[in-house]
Amino acid sequence: MNGKSREIVHLMSRRKVNILCILETRWKGNKAKELAEGYRHGRTNEKGRNEVGVIIDKELKVGIYEVERMSDRIMCVKLEIGRGSTTIVCGYAPQAGCEEEEMNVFWRQLDQVIMEIPENERVNVGADLNGHVGRRRCGEERAHGRWGVGERNGEGERIMEHAVAYDLTIVNTCFRKGEGHLITYKSGDRVSQIDYILCRRKYLQEMRNCKVINGESVMRQHRLVVADCYIKADTKVKHKN
Repeated sequence: MNGKSREIVHLMSRRKVNILCILETRWKGNKAKELAEGYRHGRTNEKGRNEVGVIIDKELKVGIYEVERMSDRIMCVKLEIGRGSTTIVCGYAPQAGCEEEEMNVFWRQLDQVIMEIPENERVNVGADLNGHVGRRRCGEERAHGRWGVGERNGEGERIMEHAVAYDLTIVNTCFRKGEGHLITYKSGDRVSQIDYILCRRKYLQEMRNCKVINGESVMRQHRLVVADCYIKADTKVKHKN
């Protein structure tokens, strides 16, 4: 993302994006980064360059009260939206082929983050989980809305186990869309759905739409995933991954 700050801010402004989860930032430093036009990038790591980040628009950034980074691959931002607290979790799972222990560390840390968030608080996860959840299977109705791409793989099984364990719903799968608006990653002839937005099941009614916007991207292979979230007190939030 180095050198693309203005491009990102322009995208957020044009698409009226309030919150954006980004991957492979490569931004350095250990403090929040002020971007153009009042947008703010969440606090970064103390060591080297970072993999994930969260950008908040100028209207919502005043509600930020805590930022925590578990690792280069997981960070969360807590802020007041509407009548309650919302935690935005940004994640980037190791790719298939990485060491098993690296994958285990990621999922343990993600488990810890979700477990520590009070049940009465809203949670929205925007993440590249590098797995295919495919189509819904029997007994997964609370976590999977049925609309998926391709067949589930081992990493997808892990995603589903996490969602079921913490009563999260994969928002991408809850809205009937053509495959072109479900595919989040394209490289040559390879297409897949690996980028997801999840929320607590009890807040799913706030999610009014979720789809991929083709032609809007600051990364060559990943497409922009959009979730429209309407929160009480007439606060409209678009959460992106």
